Amino acid sequence: MGEQARRRGGAEPGRGCAGRPGRRAKALAGVLPAAMLLASCVLGDAPPEKFSGFRMEGTGLLVAMPLCPGETVESAEIVVLRKDKKEGGFETLWSAREPRTAEARGGVFQVNGPDSFATVTKELSGTLPDEFYVDTRQVRDGKEVNGSGYVDLTELDSAELRDDEFITHKDEVMTRTEINAQLPCNEEK
Repeated sequence: MGEQARRRGGAEPGRGCAGRPGRRAKALAGVLPAAMLLASCVLGDAPPEKFSGFRMEGTGLLVAMPLCPGETVESAEIVVLRKDKKEGGFETLWSAREPRTAEARGGVFQVNGPDSFATVTKELSGTLPDEFYVDTRQVRDGKEVNGSGYVDLTELDSAELRDDEFITHKDEVMTRTEINAQLPCNEEK
C-alpha cells in the first residue's frame, strides 16, 4: 500500500480495505483473463482475409482467384445479396462451368465472356453491378471446395495496372503470384 493511502487511513485505489483487494479488483481479476483470451482469438489469431484480384481486359472483367497448387476451378458465378430482406441469401447474376483454358482452370478467367468457360448456365442480363461476389467451385486433392472473392468495380476507376497486376476490393495492387501466396498452402517453408 502506498504511503499516501496509509496516512489517510484509507485504501489504495482498487482495494476495499487497507491491504486487501476490493470487490472491483477481484471482479477485474476474474474477467481480465477471459477478456484477454477473447481478444487474442478475435484480434490476434484470426486468419487474415484472402483477396481475389480483378482487372479490365478489353471489354471484359478478368478475375484472379487465390488457389493452392494442383487446385483447379470447375465453375464460377457472380452473386449479389438479395435486395428483398425477407427472401435473404444471394441472387446469381451469371454462372458458368467447364473451363476452356488452363488459365481459367488455374483461377484466372473472364466473367461473362465466351473464352473462359464452355458452358454458361446463366447469362448476365444487363451490366455488372459495382459490387458483387465471385464464387467458384474448385477441386483440391479430389475433393470439391468453394472459393469466394469480393469485387468492387469502383476501385478500377483510379487503378493503373501493368499486364501482370490485379486490384483488390481493398485497393491493393497484387500480381497473380501474390494473390496465390496469401493461402497457407503456398507459404514458403
